[in-house]
Amino acid sequence: MGKSKRTANQRAFLIGLIGGFLMLIAGITGLSTWAAMGNAAITLTGIEALKYVFLILMILGSLGGLLVIFGSWLFVSKAKMKRKNKVSSGKTLISIGAGFGLIGLIILIVVGLLEDQLVQLMTGVNLGLIGLILSIIARKIARK
Repeated sequence: MGKSKRTANQRAFLIGLIGGFLMLIAGITGLSTWAAMGNAAITLTGIEALKYVFLILMILGSLGGLLVIFGSWLFVSKAKMKRKNKVSSGKTLISIGAGFGLIGLIILIVVGLLEDQLVQLMTGVNLGLIGLILSIIARKIARK
């Protein structure tokens, strides 16, 4: 049996793809929490324009796994960009997706602890954590 001849970017794509799907399956977006935080911020400050800031955060937060998948795809895409730019853009998207995924994971754990339902949420937490770790690995192994 021969050794696999995949490039670093092909491996990064596959790892990121799996990580992004696990993040989506785990549901570690914290979308409703971002909405609640936005409403609280507007109520406390009286600044209505904050709703647009939190709308962007809600959109990015809900798309964490998708951002990881799309960022990983850029590593191997045939898009008309310099490879260096594709990899840099992919890494940036993975960072944003993983960052929001991490926040969502923390929120999921805190809510589980507060509602004494952490045992029921452990599957989501485990899948989400594995997805986050894989997305970080994909980001690290991609080469410009």
